[in-house]
This record gives sequence, structure tokens and C-alpha cells, in this order.
Amino acid sequence: MFVQQKIAIAKVRLAYGLNDYEVERLLAAMWPQYVSPLGLWRDAYEKIWSGFAVGKASLYRLDNPSFPETDVAKEKYFFPHIHALDVLDFFSKLTPLIQVNAVREGLKYIFAVTYENDIDETLQEEVSFLINRLSLVEKNADWQYSKFIPADEFISLMQEKVLSVPPTSYGFITRIFPDTILVDTVAAIRQLHAFHYPLRREVKGIDRDLVHSVTNAPAQESPDVSETVAAPAETAAETQPQDQKPIIRVPASLWEGRPGAAVRDAMKADYRLSIIAYVLLNWCEVSKTQVGRVLSEREYKENKSYRNFVDDLLKEAAAYTIIKS
Repeated sequence: MFVQQKIAIAKVRLAYGLNDYEVERLLAAMWPQYVSPLGLWRDAYEKIWSGFAVGKASLYRLDNPSFPETDVAKEKYFFPHIHALDVLDFFSKLTPLIQVNAVREGLKYIFAVTYENDIDETLQEEVSFLINRLSLVEKNADWQYSKFIPADEFISLMQEKVLSVPPTSYGFITRIFPDTILVDTVAAIRQLHAFHYPLRREVKGIDRDLVHSVTNAPAQESPDVSETVAAPAETAAETQPQDQKPIIRVPASLWEGRPGAAVRDAMKADYRLSIIAYVLLNWCEVSKTQVGRVLSEREYKENKSYRNFVDDLLKEAAAYTIIKS
């Protein structure tokens, strides 16, 4: 029996090489049973921030911001931007109440769980700006923040913190929030296996041994992701003997007589980019460069870069037998 464990969706993205759309599709497939949108932020609050906040609020008779409450069972659809705004509002009200060291440690904990060692340089700069602003206020105080001080001085410190940090300084919270969403590790692996997404690299929390054990275990030993949200029957790879490739069927109604962008839009709900690239190149007779332009989320200066992008997709598509239906 698998022990339920959670992992940040950013690590799942990295492990399986998912793009934004594929992440959204995965979350939708596991929502709400296997998705914890605020779980990591709640952990940071309970383990690091709450002791400081509750203590200071009680000592100085201040309002302590409540952690955002959410009942995912009542939410039919998952709207991450709404949860992100809730966390942003909560965090911006919490930081003036607690010591800057606590702010720093809480964010370090969140980043350590979310990202695989490498943190975006822009994010580091924005966090450093926030921490430096908060630190400057505390360093200019002529008393020790950790000890009791008169209420009016403490309230003055809070107000100075608020004024010293522009509201835009908290903008990174909404940007990183989608990465911090926790999902059930086993459910994610099983759902990605159902989508026929291969593991591309090992990350902390997902290695090849775990993936092998999950995908080869009896169904009752791990969470069953609802079949109603898996890929439609006609798009699922058919089970074949081990020496044959899985079959992917693509209805003509999705691609025949359509321009490249229309084919992409018609197929993207149920097919990987690699399958769409194969269809565009081989059945719609779109040039490799143009296929890259239609499917790439980035803009390249050279056409060769688009072709290289498509070559990578075609290597992935080679793992399947793609047929018209």
C-alpha cells in the first residue's frame, strides 16, 4: 500500500517536462481529491509564522490575519488565480506583524519544497528587495524586536514596515503560487501514466523506481484518479504487446482541411504537443519551421531554433504509432 505523500506541482512539471497547458490538464484531472492549493503555504504558516504572529497579536491586542480558508470539495473548477490572490492578501498583512527573519525562513521553506535547487534570478532579486526593506526598518529601531516594547512603538513599527514596502513588492507571490500547489505524488504519477507521459528526469520525490512501482502496482494500491477526467477514449493509446508501440488515433475532424493554428487549438485539449507536431508535419503538410512557430511558447530569432524544437517533439512522437481515424 502506498503511503500518501504530496509534492509541489513545479517538481512534477520538471520531472515530466510539462508545459503550462499540460500542468493545467493534470490539475483538472486530479481536482479536487488530489490537489491541495494552499497546503504548502499552510505548512509554512503553522511551522514558522503562526507562533510569531499569534504571540504579537495577543500581546498587543491586534488583529491577527486569518489563514485563507478554502473548501475544495465545494469548488467544481480550480481557479488558481483566486487562491493566489487570497495568499497574496494574507502574506502582505502578515509580514508587518512578524520578524523579518521569520519571513525569510518561511519563504526559504516554500522555495525548498517547490523548486529543484535552481531558483529564478528575478525571483531571488524580488525576494531580496522585500527582505531588505523589512530588515532596514528593524535595524533602524533602537530596541530589540524580540523583547516587549510599548504598544504604540510596536504599532509604529508595523506602520513603517507597511509604508516602506510598495504593494508591488509582493507581486512574486501570485507568480510563484501555481508552482507551489501540492498534489498527491502517486495520483500524479498514475494520471501522467494514463496520459502516456514518460518520466524525463528524476527529482526529489519522484524517481524511476517509484514511477515503476506505481505504474506496475495493482490499482487498489494507489489512488484512483477519476476516469471521467482522463483523456477521451479515442485519444488514449491502445494497449499493445510489449514489442509494439502504443497506438494513438486522431480523428480527421480535428485536422483535415484546417490551418495549423486551428489544428493546434482543436487537438490541444487531448493530445501532447508531440502528437500535434506529427499531424501538422505529416498530414497537414505544414513546414517544420511553421509547425515550430505554431506550437512553441517562445519566440526564436532563427528559424533553425523552431526546427530543432520540432525535431525534439518528433523524437517523442516516435514512441507511438499515430494513425488516422
